[in-house]
Amino acid sequence: MTGQIVYEFLDPWMIWAFRTSGNAYVGFAIGLIWVSLVATVIGELCMAGVYFLNKKHFRTINRDMVDHHNLSVKALGAKNKTAWKACNSIANDAFGKNFFAHIALFASSLWVVPFGIGWLFYRFGQVDFTVPYLGLVGPAFLFIPVYILVRYLFSLAKPWLPVFKTIRQKVKDNEAGDEMLEFTDLLSEEDREAYLKQQERGKRKPGLIESKPVPEGS
Repeated sequence: MTGQIVYEFLDPWMIWAFRTSGNAYVGFAIGLIWVSLVATVIGELCMAGVYFLNKKHFRTINRDMVDHHNLSVKALGAKNKTAWKACNSIANDAFGKNFFAHIALFASSLWVVPFGIGWLFYRFGQVDFTVPYLGLVGPAFLFIPVYILVRYLFSLAKPWLPVFKTIRQKVKDNEAGDEMLEFTDLLSEEDREAYLKQQERGKRKPGLIESKPVPEGS
């Protein structure tokens, strides 16, 4: 009964897009895009809210990852294998924490999707959708690929959208600090140029530059 009330509330906000065209197929496609866009925007805003509620935690794990990675690179440059192994191990742990924290953060943006699918079943559950070679499918089968596409396109547009551009900048400011070093940063200007030229030409694999520092005994 609660779900029914929710879908009835959502109905006028969702159904109008399906009626924008006299062609039923075009109207349904526009409607799917609209539902996907609404789910994407709400999900992105919720993800931003969760991030800023836990911004100290995300700043800490990001700085730990960068700092220990940089220490491992510097140990590599000093040819200190023991220090490199210790720092690299801690850096890998920090990377894992940062990775799974952002996976959980992304998951916080997906809670809207079941409501979108539920509303589609509420509205179109009795309609037969036929897909060539597959036969009859439900609304969710059509919605999910459209949602993935809309979410991807939205991610490309975010840097230029006013609200999300501001969110992006605030995230950068929160995690501001030292940049993550690359192994090429250990090289001299001359060696770095030679390394980059060889990378472009594809004649050598990374790490085979003779003048590149390598830990003793590695």
